[in-house]
Amino acid sequence: MVAAALASITTGPSPMETLAANDLRAAKPAPAAVAPAAEVAKADDVIQVRHLIAPGETFVTILVGEGVSAIEARAWEQAAASAYDVDAVQPRHALVITFSRDGHELRACDYEIDKYALLSMRVAHGQVQARLKAMPQLAAVRGVVGRVEASLAASASAAGIPARMVSQLADVFGWDVDLETDVRRGDEFRLVYAEVRDDSGTAHPGDILAAEITSHGRTLRAIRFENEKGESEYYDPQGHAIGSGFLKYPLAFDYVSSEFGARMHPVLKRPAQHMGVDFAAPIGTPVRAVASGVVTFAGYAHGYGNQVALDHQAPYATSYSHLKRIAKGLRVGAEVHKGQVIGYVGRSGMATGPHLHYMLFRDGTYVNPLTVKLPATEQLGGARRFQFAVLSHELLDRLAALTSHVDLPSVSFVTPTDVVRSTLTALD
Repeated sequence: MVAAALASITTGPSPMETLAANDLRAAKPAPAAVAPAAEVAKADDVIQVRHLIAPGETFVTILVGEGVSAIEARAWEQAAASAYDVDAVQPRHALVITFSRDGHELRACDYEIDKYALLSMRVAHGQVQARLKAMPQLAAVRGVVGRVEASLAASASAAGIPARMVSQLADVFGWDVDLETDVRRGDEFRLVYAEVRDDSGTAHPGDILAAEITSHGRTLRAIRFENEKGESEYYDPQGHAIGSGFLKYPLAFDYVSSEFGARMHPVLKRPAQHMGVDFAAPIGTPVRAVASGVVTFAGYAHGYGNQVALDHQAPYATSYSHLKRIAKGLRVGAEVHKGQVIGYVGRSGMATGPHLHYMLFRDGTYVNPLTVKLPATEQLGGARRFQFAVLSHELLDRLAALTSHVDLPSVSFVTPTDVVRSTLTALD
Protein backbone atom coordinates (compact mmCIF):
# COMPACT_ATOMS: atom_id res chain seq x y z
CA MET A 1 0.00 0.00 0.00
CA VAL A 2 2.66 2.49 1.01
CA ALA A 3 4.84 1.33 -1.87
CA ALA A 4 2.01 2.13 -4.29
CA ALA A 5 1.60 5.55 -2.76
CA LEU A 6 5.32 6.21 -3.12
CA ALA A 7 5.35 5.19 -6.78
CA SER A 8 4.73 8.79 -7.87
CA ILE A 9 7.63 10.24 -5.89
CA THR A 10 9.83 12.45 -8.04
CA THR A 11 13.18 14.11 -7.57
CA GLY A 12 11.99 17.37 -9.11
CA PRO A 13 8.99 19.61 -8.46
CA SER A 14 5.60 18.54 -9.74
CA PRO A 15 3.17 21.18 -11.09
CA MET A 16 2.09 21.83 -7.58
CA GLU A 17 5.72 22.46 -6.59
CA THR A 18 7.06 25.01 -9.08
CA LEU A 19 7.31 27.92 -6.63
CA ALA A 20 10.62 29.64 -6.03
CA ALA A 21 12.56 28.77 -2.93
CA ASN A 22 12.51 32.43 -1.84
CA ASP A 23 8.73 32.34 -1.57
CA LEU A 24 7.98 34.65 1.34
CA ARG A 25 4.43 33.37 1.77
CA ALA A 26 5.99 31.14 4.40
CA ALA A 27 8.54 33.66 5.62
CA LYS A 28 6.37 36.29 7.31
CA PRO A 29 4.99 34.89 10.59
CA ALA A 30 4.47 38.27 12.24
CA PRO A 31 5.67 41.85 11.71
CA ALA A 32 8.20 41.54 14.54
CA ALA A 33 9.56 38.25 13.27
CA VAL A 34 9.97 38.74 9.56
CA ALA A 35 13.12 37.10 8.22
CA PRO A 36 15.12 39.02 5.61
CA ALA A 37 15.12 37.46 2.15
CA ALA A 38 18.82 36.67 2.52
CA GLU A 39 17.90 33.96 5.02
CA VAL A 40 15.99 32.05 2.37
CA ALA A 41 17.73 29.71 -0.10
CA LYS A 42 18.25 30.85 -3.69
CA ALA A 43 15.50 30.05 -6.17
CA ASP A 44 15.84 27.16 -8.57
CA ASP A 45 16.65 28.15 -12.16
CA VAL A 46 14.17 25.76 -13.77
CA ILE A 47 10.45 25.04 -13.88
CA GLN A 48 9.27 21.45 -13.91
CA VAL A 49 5.85 20.26 -15.03
CA ARG A 50 4.67 16.71 -14.32
CA HIS A 51 2.09 15.73 -16.94
CA LEU A 52 0.02 12.56 -16.58
CA ILE A 53 -0.47 11.21 -20.09
CA ALA A 54 -4.08 10.89 -21.27
CA PRO A 55 -5.31 8.35 -23.84
CA GLY A 56 -4.37 9.44 -27.37
CA GLU A 57 -1.66 11.87 -26.31
CA THR A 58 1.86 11.72 -27.73
CA PHE A 59 5.10 13.44 -26.81
CA VAL A 60 4.44 15.94 -29.61
CA THR A 61 0.90 16.85 -28.54
CA ILE A 62 1.95 17.17 -24.90
CA LEU A 63 4.93 19.41 -25.64
CA VAL A 64 2.94 21.59 -28.04
CA GLY A 65 0.30 21.93 -25.34
CA GLU A 66 3.02 23.22 -23.01
CA GLY A 67 4.00 25.90 -25.54
CA VAL A 68 6.80 24.15 -27.45
CA SER A 69 6.77 24.66 -31.24
CA ALA A 70 5.65 21.69 -33.34
CA ILE A 71 9.06 21.52 -35.07
CA GLU A 72 10.92 21.38 -31.76
CA ALA A 73 8.43 18.91 -30.27
CA ARG A 74 8.94 16.52 -33.21
CA ALA A 75 12.72 16.75 -32.74
CA TRP A 76 12.35 15.66 -29.12
CA GLU A 77 10.04 12.80 -30.08
CA GLN A 78 12.49 11.63 -32.78
CA ALA A 79 15.27 11.62 -30.18
CA ALA A 80 13.05 9.60 -27.85
CA ALA A 81 12.40 7.07 -30.63
CA SER A 82 16.13 6.41 -30.87
CA ALA A 83 16.08 4.86 -27.39
CA TYR A 84 12.49 3.72 -26.86
CA ASP A 85 9.37 2.68 -28.80
CA VAL A 86 7.32 5.88 -28.52
CA ASP A 87 4.21 4.00 -29.69
CA ALA A 88 4.41 2.12 -26.38
CA VAL A 89 3.81 5.28 -24.31
CA GLN A 90 1.06 4.47 -21.80
CA PRO A 91 -1.79 6.58 -20.39
CA ARG A 92 -1.51 7.56 -16.70
CA HIS A 93 2.28 7.41 -16.88
CA ALA A 94 4.10 10.68 -16.23
CA LEU A 95 6.16 12.90 -18.51
CA VAL A 96 8.25 15.37 -16.48
CA ILE A 97 9.12 18.43 -18.58
CA THR A 98 11.86 20.85 -17.53
CA PHE A 99 11.99 24.44 -18.80
CA SER A 100 14.37 27.29 -18.06
CA ARG A 101 12.94 29.58 -15.40
CA ASP A 102 11.81 32.17 -17.96
CA GLY A 103 9.95 29.44 -19.86
CA HIS A 104 11.82 30.08 -23.12
CA GLU A 105 14.00 26.96 -23.26
CA LEU A 106 13.00 23.30 -23.09
CA ARG A 107 15.86 21.63 -21.23
CA ALA A 108 14.79 18.07 -20.42
CA CYS A 109 12.02 15.48 -20.61
CA ASP A 110 11.72 12.32 -18.53
CA TYR A 111 9.13 9.65 -19.31
CA GLU A 112 8.41 7.24 -16.46
CA ILE A 113 8.20 3.89 -18.24
CA ASP A 114 7.49 1.92 -15.07
CA LYS A 115 8.66 1.93 -11.47
CA TYR A 116 12.09 0.68 -12.56
CA ALA A 117 12.91 2.46 -15.85
CA LEU A 118 12.99 6.04 -17.11
CA LEU A 119 13.43 7.48 -20.61
CA SER A 120 15.68 10.50 -20.11
CA MET A 121 16.07 13.21 -22.78
CA ARG A 122 18.55 16.08 -22.52
CA VAL A 123 20.15 18.69 -24.78
CA ALA A 124 23.88 17.98 -25.23
CA HIS A 125 26.21 19.65 -27.74
CA GLY A 126 23.27 21.32 -29.42
CA GLN A 127 21.34 18.08 -29.97
CA VAL A 128 18.61 16.25 -28.11
CA GLN A 129 19.92 12.95 -26.79
CA ALA A 130 17.89 10.16 -25.20
CA ARG A 131 18.82 7.16 -23.09
CA LEU A 132 17.21 4.69 -20.73
CA LYS A 133 17.97 5.08 -17.03
CA ALA A 134 16.97 3.39 -13.83
CA MET A 135 14.11 5.15 -12.03
CA PRO A 136 15.07 6.92 -8.81
CA GLN A 137 14.54 4.46 -6.00
CA LEU A 138 13.43 5.08 -2.45
CA ALA A 139 16.51 5.30 -0.25
CA ALA A 140 15.04 6.42 3.05
CA VAL A 141 12.06 8.05 4.71
CA ARG A 142 13.18 11.14 6.59
CA GLY A 143 11.37 12.98 9.34
CA VAL A 144 11.99 16.52 10.57
CA VAL A 145 10.60 18.49 13.49
CA GLY A 146 11.25 22.12 14.25
CA ARG A 147 10.03 25.24 15.99
CA VAL A 148 9.54 28.63 14.35
CA GLU A 149 12.10 31.15 15.59
CA ALA A 150 12.59 33.92 13.00
CA SER A 151 10.28 32.69 10.22
CA LEU A 152 8.82 29.45 8.96
CA ALA A 153 11.12 29.44 5.93
CA ALA A 154 14.29 30.15 7.90
CA SER A 155 13.35 27.72 10.68
CA ALA A 156 12.46 24.97 8.21
CA SER A 157 15.81 25.46 6.48
CA ALA A 158 17.60 25.28 9.84
CA ALA A 159 15.78 22.01 10.56
CA GLY A 160 17.10 20.53 7.32
CA ILE A 161 13.97 20.82 5.20
CA PRO A 162 14.85 21.28 1.47
CA ALA A 163 13.96 24.76 0.24
CA ARG A 164 11.36 23.69 -2.32
CA MET A 165 9.38 21.91 0.41
CA VAL A 166 8.76 25.23 2.18
CA SER A 167 6.74 26.36 -0.84
CA GLN A 168 5.01 22.99 -0.88
CA LEU A 169 3.99 23.47 2.76
CA ALA A 170 2.43 26.80 1.79
CA ASP A 171 0.34 25.03 -0.85
CA VAL A 172 -0.68 22.25 1.54
CA PHE A 173 -1.76 24.41 4.48
CA GLY A 174 -2.41 27.79 2.84
CA TRP A 175 -6.21 27.53 3.00
CA ASP A 176 -6.28 26.66 6.69
CA VAL A 177 -3.58 28.89 8.11
CA ASP A 178 -2.22 32.17 6.73
CA LEU A 179 1.49 31.50 6.57
CA GLU A 180 2.13 35.22 6.09
CA THR A 181 0.42 36.46 9.27
CA ASP A 182 -0.74 33.53 11.44
CA VAL A 183 2.48 31.57 11.96
CA ARG A 184 4.42 32.99 14.92
CA ARG A 185 7.51 32.33 16.97
CA GLY A 186 7.06 29.15 18.98
CA ASP A 187 4.76 27.41 16.49
CA GLU A 188 5.84 23.89 15.58
CA PHE A 189 6.08 21.93 12.34
CA ARG A 190 6.82 18.32 11.49
CA LEU A 191 7.02 16.44 8.25
CA VAL A 192 7.92 13.08 6.81
CA TYR A 193 9.36 12.99 3.30
CA ALA A 194 10.93 10.52 0.91
CA GLU A 195 14.55 10.52 -0.09
CA VAL A 196 15.30 8.90 -3.45
CA ARG A 197 18.52 7.80 -5.09
CA ASP A 198 19.19 8.20 -8.82
CA ASP A 199 21.12 5.82 -11.06
CA SER A 200 24.40 7.54 -10.17
CA GLY A 201 23.83 6.78 -6.50
CA THR A 202 23.17 10.42 -5.58
CA ALA A 203 20.42 11.00 -3.00
CA HIS A 204 17.80 13.70 -3.53
CA PRO A 205 14.79 14.84 -1.51
CA GLY A 206 11.55 13.51 -2.98
CA ASP A 207 8.03 14.50 -1.98
CA ILE A 208 6.45 15.35 1.36
CA LEU A 209 4.52 12.25 2.46
CA ALA A 210 2.91 13.74 5.56
CA ALA A 211 3.09 17.11 7.30
CA GLU A 212 1.85 18.75 10.46
CA ILE A 213 1.83 22.33 11.68
CA THR A 214 0.66 23.60 15.08
CA SER A 215 -0.26 27.29 15.29
CA HIS A 216 -2.25 29.11 18.00
CA GLY A 217 -2.93 25.77 19.68
CA ARG A 218 -4.50 24.29 16.53
CA THR A 219 -2.87 21.31 14.80
CA LEU A 220 -3.30 20.61 11.08
CA ARG A 221 -2.16 17.42 9.33
CA ALA A 222 -1.92 16.41 5.67
CA ILE A 223 -1.17 13.08 3.99
CA ARG A 224 -0.10 12.59 0.37
CA PHE A 225 -2.29 10.11 -1.52
CA GLU A 226 -2.85 9.22 -5.18
CA ASN A 227 -6.44 9.79 -6.32
CA GLU A 228 -8.40 7.73 -8.85
CA LYS A 229 -7.03 9.86 -11.71
CA GLY A 230 -3.47 8.93 -10.76
CA GLU A 231 -2.77 12.45 -9.43
CA SER A 232 -1.12 12.94 -6.05
CA GLU A 233 -3.07 15.23 -3.72
CA TYR A 234 -2.96 16.01 -0.01
CA TYR A 235 -5.77 14.89 2.28
CA ASP A 236 -6.67 15.52 5.90
CA PRO A 237 -6.77 12.48 8.22
CA GLN A 238 -10.50 12.07 7.50
CA GLY A 239 -9.84 11.62 3.78
CA HIS A 240 -10.96 15.04 2.51
CA ALA A 241 -8.82 16.64 -0.20
CA ILE A 242 -7.23 19.84 1.08
CA GLY A 243 -8.07 23.10 -0.69
CA SER A 244 -11.07 21.92 -2.74
CA GLY A 245 -8.80 21.41 -5.74
CA PHE A 246 -7.53 25.03 -5.72
CA LEU A 247 -4.12 26.42 -4.85
CA LYS A 248 -4.45 29.48 -2.63
CA TYR A 249 -1.49 31.30 -4.17
CA PRO A 250 -0.77 31.48 -7.92
CA LEU A 251 2.91 32.41 -7.56
CA ALA A 252 5.89 32.88 -5.27
CA PHE A 253 5.60 36.47 -4.07
CA ASP A 254 7.39 38.96 -1.84
CA TYR A 255 4.29 40.50 -0.20
CA VAL A 256 0.65 41.44 -0.82
CA SER A 257 0.90 44.96 -2.21
CA SER A 258 -2.84 45.62 -2.41
CA GLU A 259 -5.65 43.69 -0.76
CA PHE A 260 -9.23 43.07 -1.89
CA GLY A 261 -11.67 45.94 -1.25
CA ALA A 262 -11.68 49.73 -1.13
CA ARG A 263 -8.40 51.56 -1.75
CA MET A 264 -6.90 54.68 -3.30
CA HIS A 265 -6.11 53.78 -6.93
CA PRO A 266 -2.32 54.12 -7.35
CA VAL A 267 -2.58 55.48 -10.91
CA LEU A 268 -5.93 57.31 -11.03
CA LYS A 269 -5.41 58.79 -7.52
CA ARG A 270 -9.03 58.37 -6.49
CA PRO A 271 -10.97 55.93 -4.26
CA ALA A 272 -11.87 52.72 -6.07
CA GLN A 273 -12.92 49.18 -5.28
CA HIS A 274 -10.08 46.73 -5.78
CA MET A 275 -11.69 43.51 -6.99
CA GLY A 276 -8.65 41.30 -6.65
CA VAL A 277 -5.39 40.85 -4.78
CA ASP A 278 -2.03 42.23 -5.92
CA PHE A 279 1.06 40.13 -5.28
CA ALA A 280 4.38 41.98 -5.59
CA ALA A 281 7.05 39.81 -7.20
CA PRO A 282 10.09 40.24 -9.45
CA ILE A 283 9.52 40.58 -13.18
CA GLY A 284 9.54 37.16 -14.81
CA THR A 285 8.27 35.21 -11.79
CA PRO A 286 6.19 32.25 -13.08
CA VAL A 287 2.42 32.49 -12.56
CA ARG A 288 0.44 29.27 -12.12
CA ALA A 289 -3.16 28.26 -12.73
CA VAL A 290 -4.67 27.77 -9.28
CA ALA A 291 -6.89 24.95 -10.56
CA SER A 292 -7.50 22.93 -13.69
CA GLY A 293 -9.66 24.66 -16.25
CA VAL A 294 -10.11 26.05 -19.76
CA VAL A 295 -8.60 29.27 -21.16
CA THR A 296 -11.33 31.81 -21.97
CA PHE A 297 -9.02 34.76 -22.71
CA ALA A 298 -5.29 35.14 -23.40
CA GLY A 299 -4.20 38.52 -24.71
CA TYR A 300 -4.02 42.24 -24.04
CA ALA A 301 -6.87 43.67 -21.93
CA HIS A 302 -6.25 47.44 -21.86
CA GLY A 303 -5.70 48.55 -18.23
CA TYR A 304 -5.12 44.96 -17.14
CA GLY A 305 -2.30 44.56 -19.67
CA ASN A 306 -1.43 41.02 -20.70
CA GLN A 307 -4.05 38.82 -19.10
CA VAL A 308 -5.07 35.17 -18.87
CA ALA A 309 -8.62 34.19 -17.82
CA LEU A 310 -9.68 30.66 -16.91
CA ASP A 311 -12.98 28.89 -16.35
CA HIS A 312 -12.81 26.20 -13.68
CA GLN A 313 -15.41 23.77 -12.43
CA ALA A 314 -18.63 25.80 -12.09
CA PRO A 315 -19.18 28.29 -10.59
CA TYR A 316 -15.55 29.47 -10.38
CA ALA A 317 -13.31 31.44 -12.73
CA THR A 318 -10.00 33.28 -12.30
CA SER A 319 -7.93 35.93 -14.08
CA TYR A 320 -4.25 36.90 -13.96
CA SER A 321 -3.22 40.39 -15.11
CA HIS A 322 -0.28 42.75 -15.77
CA LEU A 323 1.80 39.84 -17.09
CA LYS A 324 5.10 40.47 -18.79
CA ARG A 325 4.10 37.77 -21.22
CA ILE A 326 1.73 34.84 -21.56
CA ALA A 327 3.13 31.30 -21.64
CA LYS A 328 3.84 30.02 -25.14
CA GLY A 329 1.05 28.01 -26.71
CA LEU A 330 -1.66 29.26 -24.34
CA ARG A 331 -4.77 30.02 -26.38
CA VAL A 332 -8.53 30.25 -25.94
CA GLY A 333 -10.06 26.81 -25.55
CA ALA A 334 -6.85 25.17 -24.30
CA GLU A 335 -7.09 23.04 -21.17
CA VAL A 336 -4.69 23.77 -18.32
CA HIS A 337 -3.95 21.76 -15.21
CA LYS A 338 -3.55 22.96 -11.65
CA GLY A 339 -0.09 24.41 -11.14
CA GLN A 340 0.66 24.84 -14.85
CA VAL A 341 2.68 27.96 -15.64
CA ILE A 342 0.42 30.27 -17.65
CA GLY A 343 2.45 33.48 -17.68
CA TYR A 344 5.13 35.60 -16.05
CA VAL A 345 4.91 38.60 -13.73
CA GLY A 346 5.28 41.99 -15.37
CA ARG A 347 3.90 45.53 -15.26
CA SER A 348 1.91 45.72 -18.49
CA GLY A 349 -1.20 47.86 -18.66
CA MET A 350 -2.05 50.29 -15.86
CA ALA A 351 0.54 49.23 -13.27
CA THR A 352 3.03 51.21 -11.18
CA GLY A 353 5.39 48.31 -10.57
CA PRO A 354 5.84 44.58 -11.20
CA HIS A 355 3.05 42.55 -9.64
CA LEU A 356 0.28 40.05 -10.39
CA HIS A 357 -3.33 41.22 -10.16
CA TYR A 358 -5.26 38.05 -9.33
CA MET A 359 -9.07 37.84 -9.39
CA LEU A 360 -11.44 35.03 -8.41
CA PHE A 361 -15.07 34.92 -9.52
CA ARG A 362 -17.99 32.87 -8.18
CA ASP A 363 -21.06 32.87 -10.45
CA GLY A 364 -19.58 35.89 -12.21
CA THR A 365 -19.18 37.91 -8.99
CA TYR A 366 -15.83 39.08 -7.62
CA VAL A 367 -14.85 37.39 -4.34
CA ASN A 368 -11.79 37.78 -2.13
CA PRO A 369 -9.44 34.98 -3.23
CA LEU A 370 -7.65 34.92 0.13
CA THR A 371 -10.74 34.58 2.34
CA VAL A 372 -13.29 32.81 0.11
CA LYS A 373 -14.81 29.65 1.58
CA LEU A 374 -14.60 26.97 -1.08
CA PRO A 375 -17.03 24.03 -0.88
CA ALA A 376 -15.86 21.00 1.05
CA THR A 377 -14.57 18.15 -1.07
CA GLU A 378 -16.13 14.72 -1.03
CA GLN A 379 -14.62 12.22 1.36
CA LEU A 380 -12.74 9.26 -0.08
CA GLY A 381 -14.97 6.21 -0.15
CA GLY A 382 -14.94 2.51 -0.82
CA ALA A 383 -11.65 0.75 -1.46
CA ARG A 384 -9.81 4.08 -1.80
CA ARG A 385 -10.91 5.04 1.71
CA PHE A 386 -9.54 1.76 3.11
CA GLN A 387 -6.24 2.16 1.25
CA PHE A 388 -5.95 5.73 2.50
CA ALA A 389 -6.66 4.63 6.08
CA VAL A 390 -3.77 2.14 5.96
CA LEU A 391 -1.35 4.69 4.52
CA SER A 392 -2.57 7.45 6.84
CA HIS A 393 -2.11 5.25 9.91
CA GLU A 394 1.49 4.47 8.93
CA LEU A 395 2.47 8.07 8.16
CA LEU A 396 0.69 9.60 11.15
CA ASP A 397 2.52 7.12 13.37
CA ARG A 398 5.77 8.45 11.93
CA LEU A 399 4.69 12.03 12.67
CA ALA A 400 3.72 10.96 16.20
CA ALA A 401 7.20 9.52 16.71
CA LEU A 402 8.53 13.00 16.01
CA THR A 403 6.22 14.65 18.54
CA SER A 404 8.03 12.89 21.37
CA HIS A 405 11.02 15.17 20.65
CA VAL A 406 9.27 18.54 20.88
CA ASP A 407 11.35 19.56 23.90
CA LEU A 408 14.50 19.33 21.81
CA PRO A 409 15.75 21.93 19.34
CA SER A 410 15.20 21.22 15.65
CA VAL A 411 16.22 17.61 15.06
CA SER A 412 15.91 15.06 12.28
CA PHE A 413 15.97 11.31 11.96
CA VAL A 414 16.53 8.85 9.14
CA THR A 415 14.73 5.53 8.82
CA PRO A 416 17.37 3.13 7.43
CA THR A 417 16.66 1.65 4.02
CA ASP A 418 16.20 -1.89 5.34
CA VAL A 419 13.57 -0.71 7.81
CA VAL A 420 11.78 1.21 5.06
CA ARG A 421 11.79 -1.83 2.79
CA SER A 422 10.44 -4.15 5.48
CA THR A 423 7.70 -1.65 6.29
CA LEU A 424 6.66 -1.29 2.66
CA THR A 425 6.71 -5.05 2.12
CA ALA A 426 4.51 -5.59 5.15
CA LEU A 427 2.00 -3.01 3.95
CA ASP A 428 1.86 -3.98 0.28
